[in-house]
Amino acid sequence: MFAKLGIKPKPIAALEPFPPFPWALAYVWDWLQEFSIGLKATGMAPIMAGWDDVQYWTQAMRLDLEPWEKRLLVRLANLRASVQAEGDAEKTKGKNR
Repeated sequence: MFAKLGIKPKPIAALEPFPPFPWALAYVWDWLQEFSIGLKATGMAPIMAGWDDVQYWTQAMRLDLEPWEKRLLVRLANLRASVQAEGDAEKTKGKNR
């Protein structure tokens, strides 16, 4: 299929082995997925999370999170935004060549 389109596919880099998933914290991963859906985009920048976002979300979901869980949600959401921004930068870089 690629040959018909005149495209040479890029080889997929070998991935480092991932650490095992921390199943005891799977509920936090589920929360992150839900929480991230409700984050508001403010333009072209990555969607970052703040304390007020966590507060509003926990109130709306009627959840009583521990302080460390709230910190973890903000950190993970912002890490997610950073990774997405890197991917977007790579895409833009590739288009400008």
